[in-house]
Amino acid sequence: MLPLQVSAQGSRTPSAEEFRNPYAWPSLDSLVARSDTIVAGEVLDMRSSWTADRREIFTTVTLRPDRRFKGGERSLIRFRIPGGTVGDTRLEVTHSPVFRVGEQALVFLAGDSGRLPRVVAGEAGKRHIRIGEDGEATILPGFALPEAVSDANPGLGTLDDLARAMPALLVATESR
Repeated sequence: MLPLQVSAQGSRTPSAEEFRNPYAWPSLDSLVARSDTIVAGEVLDMRSSWTADRREIFTTVTLRPDRRFKGGERSLIRFRIPGGTVGDTRLEVTHSPVFRVGEQALVFLAGDSGRLPRVVAGEAGKRHIRIGEDGEATILPGFALPEAVSDANPGLGTLDDLARAMPALLVATESR
């Protein structure tokens, strides 16, 4: 039998952050806080190229935003994702978002000055948008809300839901 070890922390209960699942997708408020630009629109173009040292492939995605939630004042948004195909060489990066020309997408982007922005939180920072016959833009997958709110509203499932929630999300993330 192994002896029980007691830490110097005594009986202190570890915080939720200490037990955070490293594989869990970030919450919506975390995505908003980490993003400089949040837009939804159509993917118009994708171009892959080698890095200068020919060790990695990146793809530049061009998106025409139809809805702007944070930043993104330009008529076209360009950002970079890891992976892509150049000639007969294909690089796939685990947990990297996947795009296709013609698709409708919601993206959470952060950028370093002078460089193309990147998608925040990998595949979690990109959501597919499905346009219904009624014209409603559904976010796939949608965003769950905290339990206290979910009785009245099970989550944010459309771009209109996100637009209504965004002012409060922006205020909450700025006050951190």
